[in-house]
Amino acid sequence: MHTTDKDLLMQLKNDDIAAFNEVYRRYHTKIFLLATRFLPYKEDAEEILQNVFIAVWNNRHKINADQNFASYLFSVARHNIYNALRKAVYRQGYFDFIRYHSSEQTFITEEVILYNELDTLFHQYIENLPPKRREIFRLFREEGLSYREISEKLSITASTVNSQLTKAFDYIRHKITLAYGESA
Repeated sequence: MHTTDKDLLMQLKNDDIAAFNEVYRRYHTKIFLLATRFLPYKEDAEEILQNVFIAVWNNRHKINADQNFASYLFSVARHNIYNALRKAVYRQGYFDFIRYHSSEQTFITEEVILYNELDTLFHQYIENLPPKRREIFRLFREEGLSYREISEKLSITASTVNSQLTKAFDYIRHKITLAYGESA
């Protein structure tokens, strides 16, 4: 018997992990393909996919079960894609600025020092993650594996991969915010 999206949402509102996994199974490919149409790197599309399903889980009690769930998911995905593109444009402009202004200079600018410091802290924070979470994080970020590939490789569920990545990103964001304040 095919469970409707509305039925899944009702189960999801009751914190049903199986319902979340079914929602993920039904929609992850479509959302990933949407993200890959706009973003140049597979890793960026996977991050969008992660953010969409984190939003679903975090907002499961607020989602209106009477609205079209697919429309809700694609709306969240479009919002995340837009933000990723906006950040990429700013990031590229920043790198172009640094490259242009430092190409003829032999000294290290303050921005480069700050970037290197932040990169060092980022890697330290990764090392401080619990071993299994660190392994999942590295498989996702450094090897570019999908949730499914990680879950198969480590014999865990995709929702466990999602949960561990969410905790890793939250921890790293929190540590960077502590180190650099709200502007980080």
